[in-house]
Amino acid sequence: MSGTSLILICTYVLVACLFILQPWFSRKNVLFGVVFADGAIWQHAQATYIRRRYLIEATGTALAILVILFVLPFFLAKGTLVDVFNVAMVALIFIDSFIFVLANRRTRILKQSMVPNAQLTTDKIVVEVGKSDRETVLSLCWFLLLVPLFIATVAVVWFGYPYMTDSILTHFGIAGPDRWAPKSWRSVLSPVFIEVLLGVLILFIRRAPASVKGNPNAAPGYAQYRKMMGILLIVFCLLSELLFLLIVIGFITPVSTLWYMIITLVDLGFLITMLLLYNRFVRSKRSSGPILDDDAKWIWGLFYFNRSDPSIFVEKRIGIGYTVNFARPIAWIVLVGIIVIAIAFSR
Repeated sequence: MSGTSLILICTYVLVACLFILQPWFSRKNVLFGVVFADGAIWQHAQATYIRRRYLIEATGTALAILVILFVLPFFLAKGTLVDVFNVAMVALIFIDSFIFVLANRRTRILKQSMVPNAQLTTDKIVVEVGKSDRETVLSLCWFLLLVPLFIATVAVVWFGYPYMTDSILTHFGIAGPDRWAPKSWRSVLSPVFIEVLLGVLILFIRRAPASVKGNPNAAPGYAQYRKMMGILLIVFCLLSELLFLLIVIGFITPVSTLWYMIITLVDLGFLITMLLLYNRFVRSKRSSGPILDDDAKWIWGLFYFNRSDPSIFVEKRIGIGYTVNFARPIAWIVLVGIIVIAIAFSR
């Protein structure tokens, strides 16, 4: 097996594992995007059956696609491995997402069959007061850390443009560089615009509220988790800036692939750290007191749509990080803007 094949297979396995383990990327009182009064739902017999069925279906799908990923290249023209991998990833995402939606539906039916719990409320929200932004929100001073590398990238692009090669790398895929374009200001400025976009997104997300609301103990540890996630996002942005700086330097003079490998390993460490922090500040906490039952605002347990919520970004109900409130027009503007920028700078 070639090095490229090994990288693709490992990437597929990692993504597949993250999909399979989705039920565990939530608070203990949330199962497949459905909120309950407490973590006892995980010991419920029917909930256990739903979870086991999801694991069997999701794992079976991942293994079936993996077998196809191994076998299909032998029957296709040489050089199609990356294309097969891309199709396999799309199939995995769509099929496993559909399996999750089915599990969400079964869990909703289970909740409806249970005796209503007075701890779940639809009209009472206790808001935590008395904490300053310094205690709950990441300070803007952290964003100053992003400035030096950004300035360095802009300087390299501005002063190094005359010395850049005529062919500019525009896409660095899993298997390595795979797309180039003629030198132009648009192509060489792509990394700069992506850096700006990342910084703006983190700036918006820093005030994102928890998706499980009701009282301070409905989302215990969330203030610390939000600050830690903010710091992690800053670190991620710094790593991205360093990568983009290396890319624009590579437009002028070859850069050792060792640096890209080092950044990749650091990114892997970043992912592991994020998982550990999530377990420490979210997964291990037990919710108590009145908890807002807003399942109706979560489409399939994945997409948040609440016109009465002014928030643009909220903590995901399933998964690590944040999602947008699709009921807010500005959220659609942000999403469309990201798509337009991605298309514009990938051509």
